[in-house]
Amino acid sequence: MSTEELSLADELFEDVKYQEALDLLNKLNDKDAVEVQWRLARAMFFISKQTTNNDEKAKYVREAFEYAQKSVELDANSFGANKWYGAILSEKSNLDGVTERIKQLENVKKHFTIAKDINPADPGILHMLGQFNFKLSEVNWVTRKLINSVAPNPPKVSFEEALEWFEKAERLKPGFYSQNWLYLGKTYLAMKQKDKAREWFEKAATVEVRNEDDRICLEEASQALKQL
Repeated sequence: MSTEELSLADELFEDVKYQEALDLLNKLNDKDAVEVQWRLARAMFFISKQTTNNDEKAKYVREAFEYAQKSVELDANSFGANKWYGAILSEKSNLDGVTERIKQLENVKKHFTIAKDINPADPGILHMLGQFNFKLSEVNWVTRKLINSVAPNPPKVSFEEALEWFEKAERLKPGFYSQNWLYLGKTYLAMKQKDKAREWFEKAATVEVRNEDDRICLEEASQALKQL
């Protein structure tokens, strides 16, 4: 494994060539290294997003989780390992049911926080913390009651904190991720600030669709604008 090979895998990933990135990583001599394992997890995770077949999606997510789990076992202080372990654990726990998802909330936040502390200049992990806050803040009272009864230490969240993370991510790297625009719009809307929500939805509705996240962004932002 060389720095050049890892850089090439990153370039393929950024070019939305997830399968090619996965194939390259699988051919590396030092496949069991932490820097390879979390990249394998990331590539497989994004491959899972591209399929509409639920069984296939679940299979890919679970495979991605195996790579992510191994990466944190190899190095508990790796930024990439913690970032993608948190993201994929969140998705995997969705597959395992509401109770398991609730049980894993504290663990997901823990790994996101570790990653953020290691590399606070990465806009991606700030966005993930924003989504974590947003999605927990919007749950209904029934789910919140269930969270409080199941989770040993329910995370404290708010739309205000979600907004802080999304805004900080955007300041660090404007336009780095279409979903950040979308969630800025969603958060402002949840906070009853429709004019600001509209501004971000309008940006999100102009995104160039390169992957599934972009497609969802465009679709949801366009729908939101019709309802404002």
